[in-house]
Amino acid sequence: MKILVTDCQKSKDGYLIKTTPKDIFYPDGKGGQLGDRGTIDNSQVLSVNEENILVDRELQCKEYEYSIDYGRREDIACQHTAQHLFSALAYHNYHLNTVGFRMTPDYSTVDLDSNEITEETINSLEKEVNKVIRKGIQLKIFTMKNEEARKIEGLRRAIKEKVTGDVRFVEIPDIDLGACAGFHVKNTKDIQLFKIINHEKIKGNYIRFYFIAGNRAFEDYLYKHRMTKELCQSFSCKDYEIMDMIEKSLDERKKVESEFKNLASHYSELLAEKLLKECEKISNYQPIFYFEDKTVAQFLIKQMKDDNILITGNGDSFSIISNSFNCKEFIKYLMDKKPDIKGGGNQVKGNFKGKISEQELKDILTEYLCSN
Repeated sequence: MKILVTDCQKSKDGYLIKTTPKDIFYPDGKGGQLGDRGTIDNSQVLSVNEENILVDRELQCKEYEYSIDYGRREDIACQHTAQHLFSALAYHNYHLNTVGFRMTPDYSTVDLDSNEITEETINSLEKEVNKVIRKGIQLKIFTMKNEEARKIEGLRRAIKEKVTGDVRFVEIPDIDLGACAGFHVKNTKDIQLFKIINHEKIKGNYIRFYFIAGNRAFEDYLYKHRMTKELCQSFSCKDYEIMDMIEKSLDERKKVESEFKNLASHYSELLAEKLLKECEKISNYQPIFYFEDKTVAQFLIKQMKDDNILITGNGDSFSIISNSFNCKEFIKYLMDKKPDIKGGGNQVKGNFKGKISEQELKDILTEYLCSN
């Protein structure tokens, strides 16, 4: 199979090409679904819109062999038909309208026009979708003239005014009939499995459902099964005991954290005394540096005197605090010396980030104090 590249322009993400025919690769976002991927010669198709195809390397204006990822198409068809089923059953059985649909490589979302859908309704709706899948209903896909299509009554969603020309319909007999240009399975049994993985209120009046179908659902189950198995091994428990064990572990963690904070508080008192004895006074200030535990550093702040400058840090993130020293001005001075350092703050406290050694920081602070 060949495609003619008629134009190729460099872009920030790759190369935008125009082709003849222009509609071989299905566009991203059309009908709310994902677009095609594949190859043109040795280039990878990164995205597709109505006018251009984005590829990862430059192509000459000539004919090339191309390929389409039909496995991806099958997955998209599975998710899209599952959405039709879900939306149709929500509409017919629970009077819930679909007001939004989005597909991603990992999940799809459907927004229903209610913010009071019970867990019982959600569970029933999921079971009803899977029941229709198991029935193995053959889909019907057909095209009608625009004028005739607009005369059809009882559509779940009216045909949009912007639609011109012939209208393509996707029908799941006795379940749903709607205008749609996207990919769909031949039979509901091809969907295999439908699973709602999450739901949340959005915009105050709607509920957004996250779902997966087909191989995505099976892969999700395998992942969660492995995760459950590993948790059972870690906690030496049965699967039905996992939540209890997690709650117990979290309670124990809170207890340990509380005990550690108490120890850190007492330790900071002893550490402050030691650091104050060891630090040298520079121009009426006693700078103290501590680059170890964050919790200890928080308590250490409470032990500082008015003439102290305390600098704490972990990795490449630092804090400076002092009751009598202008931290804001020092950070400005530090950033002038080290342009890679970024930070800010006020007179008594500031924060900065960047790669700087403890000794280099001490030298710059000493230099600043001696020059002021």
